[in-house]
Amino acid sequence: MAYTTEQIKAEIKKLIAKVSERETDEIGDAAHYLEELGIDSLMGMEIMIAVDRKFKIDIPEEEFAQASCINESVALVEKWLSTKEAGAAA
Repeated sequence: MAYTTEQIKAEIKKLIAKVSERETDEIGDAAHYLEELGIDSLMGMEIMIAVDRKFKIDIPEEEFAQASCINESVALVEKWLSTKEAGAAA
């Protein structure tokens, strides 16, 4: 299944809202995870696992940890989804 950027963003916001106990509309696209949302490394791992499951991809932990906001996470998911689709087409 192909996801749009907006669908990916909405799903990531839902996951972050759940983990950080916030409302999705409180989470800005460029809000810094740690500084603005208080998401620590343990919460980040929880989000990473949920993202991997949701989109059926396997983002390396080191790479996922470098994303510091929604926009960066969306770009990462899009990259791994396109890698997965390219592999499936081969």
